[in-house]
Amino acid sequence: MEVSVAICCQVHLYAEGICKLLEEDDEIKVLGVSTENGGLEELIGMHPDVIVADLVNCKRVIELLSSTERKCVLLLNDEEISLDGGDLRLMIAEGLGGLLPKESDSRLFRKAIKKLHEGELWIDRQTLKEVFSSKQVSQKVHLTKKEKEILECICNGLTNKEIANKLYICEQTVKSHCNHLFKKFGVTSRLKLAVSAPALLSGMSNLH
Repeated sequence: MEVSVAICCQVHLYAEGICKLLEEDDEIKVLGVSTENGGLEELIGMHPDVIVADLVNCKRVIELLSSTERKCVLLLNDEEISLDGGDLRLMIAEGLGGLLPKESDSRLFRKAIKKLHEGELWIDRQTLKEVFSSKQVSQKVHLTKKEKEILECICNGLTNKEIANKLYICEQTVKSHCNHLFKKFGVTSRLKLAVSAPALLSGMSNLH
C-alpha cells in the first residue's frame, strides 16, 4: 500500500533532500513540501497519511490538524532541541506519532514512516528514558510477566501478529493483553502506553 507523505521543514534545501530520499521508495508518495514561505495549510488539506516535520513546523502542523483527523506526525530531531517532558507529552497527546533521532539513517527514516502509517509508534527508548519522568507512573500498577513481555514488544514497534509469533500465543490473546495494559495505565494508544510506563522501560535496551 502506498503511503502519501507531506514534508514540512523550515529550510527548503533540507526539505528537498528529504523529498528526493523518500521518492526512491516505490511505496512512498511525496505530496509536496512546505517551508517557511508558506503552503502548509494547503498541504495538510491534501490529507497526507504521514506528515514529516522539523520542530519549528511540528507544533504548527499539530495545531492545524482537526481533532477528528487521524494524526500521523513524525518529528525530525535534526538539531539539539530542548523539549522538556511536559512539552513532548503535550505534543504526543495532540497528535505527535513519533520522533526520529538525528543519528538515524535513511532505512530507519522510511521504516518509521511506514510504521506510523500502520498505526505503530516510532520513538526511541532512549528518548523515553531521558524525557519522561518516572513520576508519571503509579508504582502501584502491577503487571503480570506476560504483560511485561508484551509491553516490551509494543515499545519495540511490533504489531500484534509479530508479538503473537514471538511469544507463541494467538493474536487474539495479544489483543486481550493489550486491552488490559491500556486499562491499567489509563491510555488508548500504544505510544501513550510507552509514554506512561518509563519506569518499566528504563531497564530495556534501545528501541531500534
